[in-house]
Amino acid sequence: MANMLFCLSVCDTDNCVILDEEHHGDVLAVIEAKDWKVARGQAGLCTQLDPFSYPAGWRWMKRKESGML
Repeated sequence: MANMLFCLSVCDTDNCVILDEEHHGDVLAVIEAKDWKVARGQAGLCTQLDPFSYPAGWRWMKRKESGML
């Protein structure tokens, strides 16, 4: 089976990051993988996701600014 391309993009309406076969806004990264599960594992290594957290079973959400240095 050939690899597929997955896109990590910031959703314009929810301001969260979605991993999908289509883009939903500004693209953070493109991941080539054999399936969604492998792409999800590779997404966790992307430094572009540093400003985001991943609540279990949800999407990557923008981290809250704490105001601390």
